[in-house]
Amino acid sequence: MNYKDPENILLIICGSTGIAALALIFRYLFIAKWGFDDFGANLVFIIIFVVGLVFFISYLEIIQKVIPPLFKRRKQVIENQDIIAESNTVEVVEPAIESEPEEPIENEAPLINELDVIREKHEQDEIIRKREVLEVAIQYTRTTFAPFADDQNINRKCEYIIQYSTGTELKDVEPVRVKDLQNIDLYHFGWNIWNHFRINKQDDIALFLKIVYAKNLKDVDTDTIRKKLTFNEGKFKILKIDTLTN
Repeated sequence: MNYKDPENILLIICGSTGIAALALIFRYLFIAKWGFDDFGANLVFIIIFVVGLVFFISYLEIIQKVIPPLFKRRKQVIENQDIIAESNTVEVVEPAIESEPEEPIENEAPLINELDVIREKHEQDEIIRKREVLEVAIQYTRTTFAPFADDQNINRKCEYIIQYSTGTELKDVEPVRVKDLQNIDLYHFGWNIWNHFRINKQDDIALFLKIVYAKNLKDVDTDTIRKKLTFNEGKFKILKIDTLTN
């Protein structure tokens, strides 16, 4: 142990301070509890201090001689293991594969099927045509029945025309009330609507009239209505016309 080393000197001073504090405690005990006089207590203090200091220095000697070799040996073992591990590592070199040059990808414009374009245009034209046909029928209905029905009955009638134009069965029908019209007027109106749409048989428009004008045609069966759609004898206010677009 190098006693000139500042670190060792500092350790000895710290240890001596602790031992002196412990010796003072024992000196106090010898005086207070066991009745020793000052001389005997001082002698006990010196003995404990000297013996403790000797043991402390011996302890430092053992630590500095035994511990460093252990650490050094442990360090060598670790270094040897690292060297062995590195020597056992085989570097695998994969053969370089030459990649073929990629051909430039041409910007291909999406192919447009001309037939699909034609079909889509036809569908759009058909939707527009049906809407225009329906608008003509609604306008004709409003103009024709304006003198013979109130707004509520005319609007309800137009709703039934819309359902008829789709070919669906009438639902939630409340009979339409009209005034100053005869059955032949209703037959002519039915013919004009059927001839305008041309989407079903005359039996269907006869049933439509029977349901919508249930009160006016309650005593007339649908077959009679169908037969009299084009009937022109007698007086009437609604004319049978070939087209509603004029």
